[in-house]
Amino acid sequence: MNTLFIVGFVAMRLLVAAFFILLVVRIGAGLLAGRHHGSRGILERRFAAGEIDEAEYRARRDVLES
Repeated sequence: MNTLFIVGFVAMRLLVAAFFILLVVRIGAGLLAGRHHGSRGILERRFAAGEIDEAEYRARRDVLES
């Protein structure tokens, strides 16, 4: 019975560790994706609000895509 408890305890710790590793990886991927689309999103919002004209929008978009 003692061996079963130890095996279960180790398995539970491995599952918890795997969960946290997966969580950190997912959050990290989300932050990187948000950072990549953040500049484009700001540019699109400025164009939609009329802060920049179409020529400036296209020029800046091309810079971001290169």
